[in-house]
Amino acid sequence: MNPRLTTPVALLSLAVLAPIMLAGCTSKESENGAIAVTSTNDGCDLDKSEAQTGDVNFKVTNNGSKVTEFYLYGNNNRVLGEVENIGPGLSGNLTVEVTDPGTYTVACKPGMVGTGIRKEISVTGEKKAKEEVPADVNAAKERYLDYVRGQVNGLSAQVQVFVDHVKAGEVDQAKAMFGQVRTFYERIEPVAESFPDLDPAIDMRWDDTEDGSQPFTGFHRIERALWPPQQAEVGEAPGQIAPADAANAKATDNKAEIDKAADALLANVNKLKAEVNKPDFTFETRQFVQGPQALIDEIAATKVGGEEDRYSHTDLWDFAANVDGAETLIAEMQPMISAKDQALMDKITAQFADVRTAINQYRDGDGYVTYTQVTEEQRKDLSNKIDALSASLSQVPGLVLG
Repeated sequence: MNPRLTTPVALLSLAVLAPIMLAGCTSKESENGAIAVTSTNDGCDLDKSEAQTGDVNFKVTNNGSKVTEFYLYGNNNRVLGEVENIGPGLSGNLTVEVTDPGTYTVACKPGMVGTGIRKEISVTGEKKAKEEVPADVNAAKERYLDYVRGQVNGLSAQVQVFVDHVKAGEVDQAKAMFGQVRTFYERIEPVAESFPDLDPAIDMRWDDTEDGSQPFTGFHRIERALWPPQQAEVGEAPGQIAPADAANAKATDNKAEIDKAADALLANVNKLKAEVNKPDFTFETRQFVQGPQALIDEIAATKVGGEEDRYSHTDLWDFAANVDGAETLIAEMQPMISAKDQALMDKITAQFADVRTAINQYRDGDGYVTYTQVTEEQRKDLSNKIDALSASLSQVPGLVLG
C-alpha cells in the first residue's frame, strides 16, 4: 500500500494466468493497449515504453526457468502495483490507474530476488482525476490505518526489547521473543512491502542476497545467528538452508556483526514507524480491498513450505499473524460484503475458522510447535484450506468497489 504518493495511482487488478497460446498473447494484448512484457532469467523486455494517463495495462509472460515478479514504481521508488509468483510458462496481468504524466520504472524479478531488471516507461497525456471511492470504503480505510499505526508502534517497542536481548547475549530470551515480535510485522505485511527499501532491509531472506552478493540484514539475519545452521538442515530443497548460506553464517555470524545487524533492524523499524505515522500517510483503495487475499497468499506462495523461518522453524507464528491481518481487513469490509452477498461473507467467515483451527491445533502454551513437527500431509491439508480461502477472498475487491 502506497504511502505519501506524489504521483496518484490505484492498483486495479492483477492475476496469474495459465499458459494458453502464449505465443499469440503478446500481439493480442498489444492490440488492446497493454504493454507486453517478456521476463526471462536475465531480461525484462517491453514491446513498448509509452502509455497514456488512466489505466495502464501490462501483460507479463515468464519465458524463463525461474518464478518471476513484475513491479511498477513511481516517485521515491514507491511500489504502485505488482504481480507476484509468475511461474515458468505462465503469464500475469497488471492494471494500474496512473493519473499523473511522468516517467515510471518497471522491474522484472526473476527468482524473486534483488532489485530486479529495471526499465523506464513514459506516461503522457493530461492529468486525470482519480476514480470516486464510496464513502464507506474510505471510512473503513481510515479505521484500518489506525490499526496499522498501532501495529507499527507495537513493533517498534518490541524490537527494542528484542535487540536489547540480542546485544546482551541473552540468547534464550531473544529466541523466546522471535516469533512473537515478528507478529506485528506480518499482520501488516502488504503495507510494509510498499516501502521497497525498508521491507527487504527488515524482512529479507538469504535468497534475496543473490548468494551473498548483497548484504544480509534484518530479522532473518539475526534468526540465523540465534539458530546456527545444522548440517542436517543444509541442502537445496525448499525449506532447507543453502550450502552458501550455511558457509556465510559460519564466516560472518559473530557478535560484532550481529550487534550491527540488530542496531540496523531497530533503525529500519523506526524509519517505518516514522513514515506510517506521518499525517499524510495513505494507501490506495484497491490495495486495501485486495489486502486480505494478499496476506493469505503470503502463506500459500512463500511460507507453507517452511522457507520463511528456515533456521528457527517458527513459521506458524507468521501464518497466524497473516491470518490476523487478513481477518482485521475483512472485519472492516464485512458490512459492505454482507450487504451485497451474505452467502459469500458466510463462506469467508467459515473458511477463516477452518484455517484458524488448522493452525491452532499446533499451539504449544503461548506459542506454537516448531514447523518441523508438521508433516507433509498436514502441510498439504493446511495449504488446501488456505487456497480455498484465497479463492473466496479474490471476489472481495470487485464486490466492495462494484
